[in-house]
Amino acid sequence: MYKKILVAFDNAEKAKKAVTTAIEIVKNSKGEICLLASVKMPSFISAASPNMIKALENDSRKHFTEVLKEYEDKIKEEGILASSVIFDESPGKAIVRYAEKEKFDLIVMGSGNRGSVERVLAGLGSVSNYVLQHAKCPVLIIKD
Repeated sequence: MYKKILVAFDNAEKAKKAVTTAIEIVKNSKGEICLLASVKMPSFISAASPNMIKALENDSRKHFTEVLKEYEDKIKEEGILASSVIFDESPGKAIVRYAEKEKFDLIVMGSGNRGSVERVLAGLGSVSNYVLQHAKCPVLIIKD
């Protein structure tokens, strides 16, 4: 039974489904859920000015702070312990590092339904692939 779950959160519909799934998993076990978000901008944005990147990261941090608080409150309404963290590093590395450091039993995250060519062109799917390959605990991928 999983009692300590880390949910990788990106505010997409798939992340909302991941939160709902995590709630169902720990609801009867008196477990806890931690929401994790990363504000690190993707590498393809590196062509932008450093000031622009910093502004985007600050806006992203503000947005995630508000959204994660909202989801923390929803989780707590279910009688489940909830917390959240925001990192300034690549999402895959942040998820794997934090899950190992805090000894999570399970990582829950979303993954899109794009084809492999679409994923390569868009640079999507790499976070879930990285986590699947490097996490030391089980990983549950929620598809769209």
